[in-house]
Amino acid sequence: MTVHLLEPSYQASTLDRGRAEWPPHPARIFCGLVSVADPEDPVQDAALRWLEQQPPPKVRVPARTAEADTARTAWVPTNAPTPKPGHAVLPGRTNGGKPKSWPQRTLAQPEVEFIWEAEPPIGVRAVLEVLAKAVPYIGRASGHAIVHAAVTPATGDTDGDEEWLVWAPLADDVLAAGMEALRVPYPGYLERLRAAFGQGQPAWQQARSHRYAVTGWPDPMDEEAVPGPFADLMAFAFPTGLALDPGLTMAVTGSLRVKLLELLEQAGHDVDPMVAVHGHKTPDFTGRTCAYLGLPFVGHEHADGQLRGVGVALPHDLDPAHRRAVLAVLLRAGGGLRKLSVPTRGRPVPLTYVGAAAPAVKPLQSVRPETWTRRSRGWATALPMVLDHFPKRNGREIEVSVAKSCRMAGLPEPAHIQVMRRGALLPGARDLPPSALRRKDGERPLPGRHVRLYFDQPLAGPVVLGSKKNFGLGLCLPTDPTAGETR
Repeated sequence: MTVHLLEPSYQASTLDRGRAEWPPHPARIFCGLVSVADPEDPVQDAALRWLEQQPPPKVRVPARTAEADTARTAWVPTNAPTPKPGHAVLPGRTNGGKPKSWPQRTLAQPEVEFIWEAEPPIGVRAVLEVLAKAVPYIGRASGHAIVHAAVTPATGDTDGDEEWLVWAPLADDVLAAGMEALRVPYPGYLERLRAAFGQGQPAWQQARSHRYAVTGWPDPMDEEAVPGPFADLMAFAFPTGLALDPGLTMAVTGSLRVKLLELLEQAGHDVDPMVAVHGHKTPDFTGRTCAYLGLPFVGHEHADGQLRGVGVALPHDLDPAHRRAVLAVLLRAGGGLRKLSVPTRGRPVPLTYVGAAAPAVKPLQSVRPETWTRRSRGWATALPMVLDHFPKRNGREIEVSVAKSCRMAGLPEPAHIQVMRRGALLPGARDLPPSALRRKDGERPLPGRHVRLYFDQPLAGPVVLGSKKNFGLGLCLPTDPTAGETR
């Protein structure tokens, strides 16, 4: 089914209205078909039921797209909530005298395709062609479109190229860079939509999601990677079933830092000269310091954003003698980092070292070092970054601040930066309250933001940025850059 948009923009927002939905969700075109179908026509119902029974479709979209600089705004009349409304809620009034706004995405080519790899019976095909022609828009009602359905040979020419990208559904046991959860049709979807309509419920509450990723994107492993500021990530998992609120991140990482210093002192090391480890910089210190990280479960459709373990990232320029000392006390046979005191727990929590040979099972996925160190062009915050200074205003000034934070963190200049005013960009990632963005009382209440970064070359992780980067806030997960911006 091909959607020809009458304007070079796609007008639909994510559920939190924080950004434009991209790519378009297959459930939207199915809902469009349902909206124009006759609920009393059994032939049309049979065609829609055939479609909902098929595996999720591919989504073919333009490669060159971008989040619009300004959202689309409009004055929306207030519907009368009762038969006899008061003067304050008469139709035509607007809430607070302000227009509503909707994020939108500009496209190089105003066309989107939904591709089901199945051939419908002739009768079903004819009905779907008729219904598709009757769909007036996709996304917001102002996103006028001409839709048509057709059967084409499976020639394999639907793969992405320089002008087009293809988002394909993933198998349940497959993980890929840049995964996005898209709402898709499923068996029984038609009946649930009809029932929801009768009860006055929104269609999105009836949706189910499936994981998608871009096909044919160049493998970052085939390109030369830019080294990040860190050489090693030593990761440790909490016991199975234990998860901590991400709002406790800095308390947990602060405890981790204290524990490492205690282990070094117990082993007989002079900790004071280890500036990169304890972080109290001296005027003559020009290197980078270790980062103490909380590792959250994000980026998966079932992710909850809670911490599943901790990690210590060692910078490339760490003194070799200090590196050996840190690795020795963390991994010492019969000792090492085995327990950690964490908030909300009455006794120290056991820790398990997660090395490169750890099994690739889901409970350990968010704690495995490769999850955070894999080279990628795109990175999105799993925990919000804390800006290094107050921006003058929301807008371009925030992007300038984030770019400066990247330079301060030892990262190259991003080619593109996306900043969320609220909400997150990764499934499961959370906003944190202001109290969770400060280590000590009296600190400046610098704002926190979730961001997505895109670099011209693959970058090796871990990537962590912002004024609280040494205590884990601003930790980023590698993602496919097309999830947030054009190449």
